[in-house]
Amino acid sequence: MPCKISIFIPVYRESSLLEGLVRRLLEDPYKDKEIFVIIDEPTPESLRLARSFEGKVDFILNGKRKGKVNALNEAVKRSSGDVLLFLDSDLHVDLESKSFLEDIATGLEEADLVDVKKEVIRESLKARLVSYDYLGFNIASWLLSRTLKRCLGLNGATFAIRRDAFEDLGGFRRVVSEDLDIGVRAFLKGLKFKYLEDVKVQVKAPSSWGEWFKQRKRWGIGIALWLKENFRVLIRAVSEYPTILLPSLLLVFPSLPLLMMSLIVPDEFYMKALYIPLLLLSTHFSLLLPPIALTSTTIFLARNLFLSIGSLGIYSFIYYLLAQKIKYTFNPLEFALFYLLYSTLWLMIVIVSIIKVCVLKQEDLSIDWKT
Repeated sequence: MPCKISIFIPVYRESSLLEGLVRRLLEDPYKDKEIFVIIDEPTPESLRLARSFEGKVDFILNGKRKGKVNALNEAVKRSSGDVLLFLDSDLHVDLESKSFLEDIATGLEEADLVDVKKEVIRESLKARLVSYDYLGFNIASWLLSRTLKRCLGLNGATFAIRRDAFEDLGGFRRVVSEDLDIGVRAFLKGLKFKYLEDVKVQVKAPSSWGEWFKQRKRWGIGIALWLKENFRVLIRAVSEYPTILLPSLLLVFPSLPLLMMSLIVPDEFYMKALYIPLLLLSTHFSLLLPPIALTSTTIFLARNLFLSIGSLGIYSFIYYLLAQKIKYTFNPLEFALFYLLYSTLWLMIVIVSIIKVCVLKQEDLSIDWKT
């Protein structure tokens, strides 16, 4: 039986993709729908869009910044749909689908909340590197959907939930990472989760590395706060489902094993494993004598090279196979740059955020984010 879908698009000031997104949703053949666009501190361009869609879309214009969580919770109260679909404003909805909304409604016939495949608009090298971040998110969601049918967190760019489930959870809480938060609460409630691998949106990456860093700083603080609040729940979940949740974590943070091996495996192991072969080779290749004379430096460099190349090869193979499984773009050279540089930087941001929140207990996090 068809259900009514309420669609919510929160915006801060304006979005260059908003007009195209709203038009695509209006053109979707699914009839029983309502669209809410909630704009904090609207610009003249946002006000122009509100006038152009008057009578078709419910624009909620907040003169002052209320914050994403407050704005969404208030909009949900004004809605009447059986299904709640949350969309970020900086994305494209799948144009290949006959009815994006029909696919969402069909997915929720078998689940309480659904996630969809998120691709990145590959318009620059930075965006292409970000796409492998999203590939990790997608694979983790796909794995959890196929196995546990529950999730510990969501990527909030796009997801849908049944109204009764959303109300049972008490809506969004006033936290930085409201998507991770509602995911872990859904896990505790035993809500059924499904990843729709044949339904997709395209997300716009931050416009510059400065904007990327601001976004990731906020995400890092959000992860740290989420981890601090749900630490016992997460430990219990991992201990109960280690063969599922640990691989999911390693897919989202692929640099983690490399960091752990670098810290845990002692230098003596590499000294014994590499010194003798180098010594034997030097009897045939005199050029190896200088590096062997500087054995500690040689072993240190060889260790890091060995770990980096080995782990890159393993992750490249795994990501390639899983990317094929969910029909996601994969390029070995791009992935190498992502794995060796980008993912390491992202992991460092998360670790620093965790230290600030959980160890130093800093209260002034300066993330410029109103919930």
